[in-house]
Amino acid sequence: MTEPTCTYREFLSSVISPMALSLLERLTPVIAEIYQFDTLLDAELPLEQRAALAERFTDRLRRIVALLPPHVSPMPNEIFTAVEFLLYEVRGEPIRIGLAIARLEELAEEFRADPLLHSLITGRAN
Repeated sequence: MTEPTCTYREFLSSVISPMALSLLERLTPVIAEIYQFDTLLDAELPLEQRAALAERFTDRLRRIVALLPPHVSPMPNEIFTAVEFLLYEVRGEPIRIGLAIARLEELAEEFRADPLLHSLITGRAN
């Protein structure tokens, strides 16, 4: 008998903003390429670990957002945290600092290259 699961999308819907989740969905093909994910939002998580994962995720995101100046949108950090959390916390891949920084820079460049994404992230669109 297999244990009950939930998708990463279902998990994220309870820990990040709907707009961040929407942008994550839009960026899924790019993220999959950058991070070499076979699956991102449809990845399965054990349902019994959902509460513990949610606590760790929200704690990490809260610490990151607390460091931001008040005028900076937390949305990119929600997206970055969601991607890195899946990679390092859920999948358990080792952190390679140089690769992690290069991936983040590449993903950040995707944000800047898309005018709609950039305006949503910087709070210039509604």
